[in-house]
Amino acid sequence: MEANRVTKSVTTSPFLGNVVEICIVTSCCNRTIAGLESLGIGPFQKFEFNSRTVTNHQYRGQPSNFELKVAFATHGNIVWEIMQPVAGPSIMREFLDTHGEGIHHVAFDCQHVPQHQRREEFERRGYQLVQSGIWHGKKGTCEFMFFDTENTIGTCFESYTFSDDWEDPEEAA
Repeated sequence: MEANRVTKSVTTSPFLGNVVEICIVTSCCNRTIAGLESLGIGPFQKFEFNSRTVTNHQYRGQPSNFELKVAFATHGNIVWEIMQPVAGPSIMREFLDTHGEGIHHVAFDCQHVPQHQRREEFERRGYQLVQSGIWHGKKGTCEFMFFDTENTIGTCFESYTFSDDWEDPEEAA
């Protein structure tokens, strides 16, 4: 007997593009990094998101100052991101308090369309912006946006874009 099949009709054109990042939210960045490195994912670069490194913080439509420990490693075509909430309101803190540690969000390249068009498209499809900011490197910026997809999809979706002149900031100690 054939397994049940789910047939979906696509009523809107795809725009997400490729998965480029998977993020784990944790209460201990170093422990999570050690676990992933034991599986061959790494090495990680560690950074801090705070009022000196991230501007234009927005959380649920309001200006906000959140602080996070953040680490990145590339494995194949995927960036693994680790986020540890440190202070201030954030969707990462909400997730940790509600669900505990785990995969918080997935990021897509959105076929490299401009960031403002990505936001318009997410919102047109019913997903509101819940957190955003601009991360500053040694040179250049990275604009990031998180959309409220968790209730319908089970995880949050992120979109980000780096300026052409991006250079990583100094790593955290």
